[in-house]
Formats: sequence, C-alpha cells, structure tokens
Amino acid sequence: MIFVTTLDVIPGKNDELKKIMNKINMAGDIKIMEFLSLFGKPDYLIVFEAPDEEKAMSYVLKFAPMSTPKTSLAVPVDRP
Repeated sequence: MIFVTTLDVIPGKNDELKKIMNKINMAGDIKIMEFLSLFGKPDYLIVFEAPDEEKAMSYVLKFAPMSTPKTSLAVPVDRP
C-alpha cells in the first residue's frame, strides 16, 4: 500500500524532525519512496509503502511530537 504524508513542523522542531527521520529503523516494513522539503506549508512530504494501515500509522505517529502529520492512502491511476 502506498501512503502520502504531509508534515507541518512545529516551530523550533525542524532539526529534531530531520534527526528522527534519519534514525528511524524501517525494519523492512516501511519503504520510503520520497522525502521532500516543500516551499511553504506543509513543510515536508513523505511518500512511502507500508504493508497495511496499522504499520503506516505507527510510522507516521513517530513524527507527531515534532509536527502535525496528515496521511492519505494513495491509489495508482491507470493511464491509457
């Protein structure tokens, strides 16, 4: 399953968020496809794969002390 998470960083927590992002152990359950910094709000966008919603939620909640995460399930669109 593919998920998209946006992160609005709490002021003063940006360095802490980047450290956590670099230290998180994926343990094979989560595959980061993209981790992007954005101009304006939201501050970051993460596109990742997880086997199910429970694993995705567990991953995203690691960012909650430093940001306001918003996550959506992404569904690939078949193109003609």
